[in-house]
Amino acid sequence: MSTPLAQILVNACDPDDSKRVPAEKMLKEFEATNFPSYLQGLCEQMQNSKIPVNPRIQAGVQLKNTLVSRSEQKNLQLEKRWLMLQPQVRSQIKMRMLHSLNLPEQQLRNIAAQVVAKVAKIEIPRDQWSGLIPQLVHVIAEEKTTDQLKEACFTTLGYVCEECPKKLQNHSNMILNAIASGMAVKQSNSRIKLEATKALANSLPMVKKNFSHEKERHLIMSMIFNAAKSKDSNVRYASIQCLSEVARTYYKHLDSYMSGCYKLTSEAIQNEHDEIKKQAIEFWSSICEQEIDIQEEIEEKSSSTPRKMYGFMKKAASQLIPNLLKCLTQQSEDPEDDEWNVAQAAACCMELIAQDIGDDILDHVMPFIIKNMRNENWRLREAAVISFACVLAGPAKVKMRGLVKDAFPHILKHMKDNVPQVKDSAAWCVGKICEEIPEIITKDILRVLMQTLLHGLNEHPKIAVHVCWAIHNLAEEVKVVGNTSALSPYFQDTVAALLKTAFRNDADNNLQHDAFEAFNIMVYTAAPDSFPMIKQLIPEMMNRLKMTLERFQRGSLSLSDSTRLSNMQAQLCAGLNYAYGKLGKHAQDVLKFIPPLMNMLIAILNLPGSEAHEEALICVSTVARCTHEEFSIFMKGFGPQLMKFLKETSSSKVCSLATGVVGDIARALELKIAPYCDAIVTQLMTNAQNHGLDQNVKPRILNSLGDIALAIGGKFEKYLPYVMNLLKDASTVEFKDDRDDYATVEYLNVLRESILEAYVSVLQGLHDDNKDHLFFPYMDNLVYLLHKIAEDSDVDAIVVKASCSVIGDIARMLGAKHEKVRSFLLSNAKFKKIIDSGMTSGDSRKQAEYATRELQALN
Repeated sequence: MSTPLAQILVNACDPDDSKRVPAEKMLKEFEATNFPSYLQGLCEQMQNSKIPVNPRIQAGVQLKNTLVSRSEQKNLQLEKRWLMLQPQVRSQIKMRMLHSLNLPEQQLRNIAAQVVAKVAKIEIPRDQWSGLIPQLVHVIAEEKTTDQLKEACFTTLGYVCEECPKKLQNHSNMILNAIASGMAVKQSNSRIKLEATKALANSLPMVKKNFSHEKERHLIMSMIFNAAKSKDSNVRYASIQCLSEVARTYYKHLDSYMSGCYKLTSEAIQNEHDEIKKQAIEFWSSICEQEIDIQEEIEEKSSSTPRKMYGFMKKAASQLIPNLLKCLTQQSEDPEDDEWNVAQAAACCMELIAQDIGDDILDHVMPFIIKNMRNENWRLREAAVISFACVLAGPAKVKMRGLVKDAFPHILKHMKDNVPQVKDSAAWCVGKICEEIPEIITKDILRVLMQTLLHGLNEHPKIAVHVCWAIHNLAEEVKVVGNTSALSPYFQDTVAALLKTAFRNDADNNLQHDAFEAFNIMVYTAAPDSFPMIKQLIPEMMNRLKMTLERFQRGSLSLSDSTRLSNMQAQLCAGLNYAYGKLGKHAQDVLKFIPPLMNMLIAILNLPGSEAHEEALICVSTVARCTHEEFSIFMKGFGPQLMKFLKETSSSKVCSLATGVVGDIARALELKIAPYCDAIVTQLMTNAQNHGLDQNVKPRILNSLGDIALAIGGKFEKYLPYVMNLLKDASTVEFKDDRDDYATVEYLNVLRESILEAYVSVLQGLHDDNKDHLFFPYMDNLVYLLHKIAEDSDVDAIVVKASCSVIGDIARMLGAKHEKVRSFLLSNAKFKKIIDSGMTSGDSRKQAEYATRELQALN
């Protein structure tokens, strides 16, 4: 590299594009061509005191970026690259980062702490770098350690606990002892105390064993309460952060400490500065969330040992709610201020309190609402409106209907208030009413409501966003009766106004997105008497889509303009998707627009890195469903695009959508997809065996292979050995160590459902062409999976349903032809166990009865 790394980093910080852009390019080239040297060079420059501090910070940022990304898929690749480095190189980098914790500059120490934590996240779960925690704790305990280094070690300890809590439980005693020394009353250095308190907040999820012992629990809570008395407001803030984490993680142990928690948080809400007020309110929000979850567990009987409900919120309500109502009046003066403030935190907490204590909240808030709904002071007026909106979802609807009916006319009037904040909250309140108590909206109220909402779409974008949400909620709740619905008389004006709103000159991304969301749900829930108007919308949306493409073709777009146009294209594709999807068989007279639409979708898919790719692919699926076999005329232009996105495994969402499109096209084209199957099946098989691909894409791959098998029938024979081997391998997937993790169990159920559906599709396709004998050699693999399902207590109703369908299909298609299969089916106790399980659930009863009938037919 001809230019020294130090100079490249200096240039990378330069605001002049002519210096910065080439420097960034050189850094990427260095990273790509010699990764170990690149890392070592960045470490050296972080410690290079001869260059300005900003390039050194840049070196640290670049180093961190080699370890972490916003994309989960990219993170897996970065982890793999780090682990492929020679152990000696990794050790050198880790040692340099630990040494960097002692640099004079705090920003550099903080970046070094983050890098250490990111490396720990990769290595510690793999039983590597086991000495990190003992090393940090040892440095903290050393009398000779400077305060600066102690502070950095606590920062690092906190980051590491946050990154890998599950793998540090064996070190919990060591960690807590170190944190206790930093939070001790005698600790005079407030920066050390602050970082130790932050580290405690991050370590709390991993000290469950310690927290279960009363003596240790008392020690931890006393550390938090003592920190809350600190003269340093940052330490007090961090201590209440700890309390919020305790509320989330250790609700069942809080009873003995609630008087202290109430006193601390109540004083903070009344007397502290805003940041601490918000954190104190967050504590009570966390309490409510826990109690709402416990109530759900009890009501749904989802746990054999439901947690005890202490009702902390109900006990505190009479004292706490008046303080929160005062907080609601602390609104921002600036109506465009989007920063999270005390009033918003209080509103969020009030909404949770309503869900937690239900009817009881009304006695505490209704006097305030009634007194201030028409108050001349806008702060009190807005607080009354927002508090009314917050309580809507809590009390029984029978209690709320009369209150809402009485208040609704006043709230609608407030949507035309002369104070923007009041209009904004009134619009949100109307949306909540449409969501929670839509039954109070009579024909007469609806007429006034729709006039108010259409007027509201012309308001400031922030207010118009809430109006869009209100329309969205209203459309979701209105029922179609016969050929019409209550919204049909307003359909044309409303969708036209929503389209106009989406393309307002002052519409930001939020308003554009929400206007289209409301538009789409209006279309999705439209009654048949609105279909002619939906048809009229299609050419208008296509014309707007065409204009965006023309703007791209003219070029000279700034990044913000390009992003805005891409977002617009995504919304228009979604709108067209909803329109054609809703019309279905009634779309015959607008099918003439599909060829130009497909040309535009292909053009969008050709735009590199467009935000609209996902919606364009979804729209292609809808076109395939509308055109059936005639979709084949588009395969010449779309086929290469489809293959491109199937290969884009670095973007799991796009790859997953493309995989789903394959299934839709297969169902549409049936045999006409055969000429494209070699390339498609090969790529799907490659993706299925790609360990770097997000695992959630793989069930979709199996579904699409099943769709192809069903579409081409006997012609699937050439792919049969490879696909059946794939299904066999997928059937062996297990997560024995993670069975307590809901997401893991859910994924296994989804995967098994996809395997079973793929088996059924392959069998049905072969059967239709009298080639079902080809399936017989693979029966053992299918039986193996069904036996596993029969013995698995975590199997959900969807998998049982699919299993019953498979058993019934085997009996119907193979049982009569193969005596061995027939005998096996009739004598298999585990198959009977699955069917019996299916009979106990409404979700799977129909399929269980089908399997039973088919088995009886074999007798």
